Amino acid sequence: MKCCPNCFTDSEIIGIITSISSEKGSCDYCKSQDQAIISTEELQEVFIPLLELYEPHEDSSSDLFSVIKKDWGVFLRDESGISLLQHICGERYRVLSSSKVSLKYTVNDSVNDWMSFVNQIKCQNRFFIQGNAIVGDVVKQLLNRHTKTILAGKVFFRGRIAENEDGFSLEELRQPPPNKATPGRANPDGISYLYLAEDRETTLYEIGASLNDFVSIGEFELLSDIKVVELKDVHTISPFIEDVNLEDYIKNRDILTQFGLALSTPLRSFDSLREYLPTQYLCEYIKSLGIDGVKYASAMNRGGTNYAIFDGDKFRCINKSTVTINEVIIRTESMI
Repeated sequence: MKCCPNCFTDSEIIGIITSISSEKGSCDYCKSQDQAIISTEELQEVFIPLLELYEPHEDSSSDLFSVIKKDWGVFLRDESGISLLQHICGERYRVLSSSKVSLKYTVNDSVNDWMSFVNQIKCQNRFFIQGNAIVGDVVKQLLNRHTKTILAGKVFFRGRIAENEDGFSLEELRQPPPNKATPGRANPDGISYLYLAEDRETTLYEIGASLNDFVSIGEFELLSDIKVVELKDVHTISPFIEDVNLEDYIKNRDILTQFGLALSTPLRSFDSLREYLPTQYLCEYIKSLGIDGVKYASAMNRGGTNYAIFDGDKFRCINKSTVTINEVIIRTESMI
């Protein structure tokens, strides 16, 4: 049986098929025509590290295809994917493909790890954290795996509430100087980061603009490629990258989810600024790794995306406009 790249969503396995295929033809699974095709036997070795993560488990309610789909994606279509996975498993993993399965490994309790870290940095050790998985080598590896490159030329937005319709100049829309940098969810007191959003609307929510406020919005162009840690909707890396220890990765990946949630949780009016300490610490740690910033979900605009950039000189403010807020929408959510 022959499969093709169109059977998969995973970019690594698509690349593997394309590189080793020696013929074009019709796919036996998704029925695509004139595609690079290979036999399922040629993929068996590639899938071994992924399949070795799981074992038959009579108390599980999930089959192998459902678990792989949830944990990794990989297959584009359910019906053809189930058949394709069975053939890839072959005789060696026949029991696994025909049983209810679960992970062989216990996933770390990232919530407890995170709360232990939060408690330590807020109440015990401010600068030297010890004995916690959050600041270990595993997290360093996770951060590197979830680091993405943003290409020069991309435009972002930043807003400030102005006193009048004249607004602010291009220079005044940049990040504040260090002596005026108050603590934020990413930056410590006295250290200035450039906070940006992917769209204009998110900037209005983030600065807390109110009815009849004047708001200056600057457009910031990226001058050179940068690397940022992707913390908004932390996605799974490909299980087919050669130098990834899948066991370590799947045990610890939820740690980044906790970090992303902390960055995206708005500070309430009665909260202490100490609530920012855990995320400030980790952003400084990320900066020490040579990464340029973090990408995270907006705390104030559901669906919006923010960036904390460590070096604002990598951007220039190319344009600005001043708007007047003429409508405010209040969203409520039941706590019951």
